[in-house]
Amino acid sequence: MRLRDLDLSVGGLQPGRRNAITDVRGVAAGHLDLRTPATASGLTAILPHPAGLGPQALFVGRWSVDGGEGLTGLGVAEDFGTISSPLVLAPAVAAGAVYHGLIRYGLDRDPGLSTSTGWPPLVVAIDESAGNAPAALRSGLDVEAVARVLAAAGAEVVEGTSGIGSALSSFGCPGGVGSASRVDLGPGNWTVGLLLAASGGDPGNLAVDGYPLRSHLQPLNPPSPPGTLAVVVATDAPLIPLQLQRLAGRCAIGLARVGILDAVTREGVAIAFSTVPAPDGDGGEREIVPEPDLEPLFQAAIEASQEAVLNALLAADPATTGALSVQDWPEAVRLSRSQ
Repeated sequence: MRLRDLDLSVGGLQPGRRNAITDVRGVAAGHLDLRTPATASGLTAILPHPAGLGPQALFVGRWSVDGGEGLTGLGVAEDFGTISSPLVLAPAVAAGAVYHGLIRYGLDRDPGLSTSTGWPPLVVAIDESAGNAPAALRSGLDVEAVARVLAAAGAEVVEGTSGIGSALSSFGCPGGVGSASRVDLGPGNWTVGLLLAASGGDPGNLAVDGYPLRSHLQPLNPPSPPGTLAVVVATDAPLIPLQLQRLAGRCAIGLARVGILDAVTREGVAIAFSTVPAPDGDGGEREIVPEPDLEPLFQAAIEASQEAVLNALLAADPATTGALSVQDWPEAVRLSRSQ
């Protein structure tokens, strides 16, 4: 179940056909699940361009709550303003193995492993340690697991308790992975899509399109423990690194409006990239989006980040969220609007 299955929505912009990050042409996403008696975890990968392409550097920007210490490759990404590696969301204890798996992926593309063919590897380390045995994660999420999750990436995005979302909790309920998109933005009819790992949030803060459910929600569960909020934003608009940094920052507005980014959030990072290749140094010109045309892109990030959190909740636990039946969400939103 997704938010729009309840005849609810966020904002007024148009979602894409899948309402997911893969509405941005060329972007793929996939999961690998690890299930043992001691673990419920996994990996989630986003490929910013088809694996069969040759050298391809893309502009990137990021925003973070904590300085971004959980992101590998941060120095190169910010110094050069580009990425060429897939992004993998991984449990913190497995981040090293995933890093090595991405190096092997890059070497298979280019033995020189340049900044256009996979260097540096990009891993977002997610704190989802509650209930998972670290030793089992390290042994199950190895270099071969990275190859499998990259091979599994495609156009359809599974939400909820899949991949890195397997052990996450939000608003006192199962959390997980969510995705959303907005299309036909600005004069270029651009698309913004994102995928996020939803973690944390007090049940009393949950809101749908800015309308709080707390007056109608009597949570049975305590707040979810602070974890890592991670968002990956893709767009086909030809944005430069500073503009992408600002686009990533707009996700914070959406995350705060839905109630998951709050005073106790400990870690959070949003990474935004453009699928338009960065100039290769041959002197070619690149279109730059003027300031007024950034506004619909920023609004898209605000709306999609909210909807993605709600999609993650509904996919993870389609029967109930807190003490409120999902079927009661529309009435709760109507009552909140009327107050």
